[in-house]
Amino acid sequence: MSYNLEKNKISRKDFFELKEEDVMFITCPGRMGDEDGSTFIVRDNDNYMCYRIDGWMYSTQKDENYISMEEMLEHFPNWKEAIENCHNENYEGKYVSIYMGFGNILSIDKSIYEKYNPYLLEEAKKVASKYGEEVNPSFYYQSWKIALENMLNNMK
Repeated sequence: MSYNLEKNKISRKDFFELKEEDVMFITCPGRMGDEDGSTFIVRDNDNYMCYRIDGWMYSTQKDENYISMEEMLEHFPNWKEAIENCHNENYEGKYVSIYMGFGNILSIDKSIYEKYNPYLLEEAKKVASKYGEEVNPSFYYQSWKIALENMLNNMK
């Protein structure tokens, strides 16, 4: 089996049953690129599920499964704390946060960060080489999910 982390919708009921301790990756929306929601990866034993919550900025129709950013921040308080400390190098919380440009932030559970980071750097370098540039934060935005898929496929 090859990992392909397709984004799944999640119901309100299922969302509020998640435990933050199982969240391994989570994005914070910025001003460009991903301003309409958040993608997060949950680990259940050796299985990783990718979920998407959106409609925060552009949606005018809110269905019965709508989850606001405020609810998400409340349900994942460690994530909220990580966002607030994104630029604090001395922060010691659940997540390591990587700035991805234009306000977008990727928070990675510290238990997986050391294993994941080389994959992220490798993918970001590939993107940078396409543009003939050095790696900059916006390249992480384009690379983070591919890097995770590569890591998970190599772990099998």
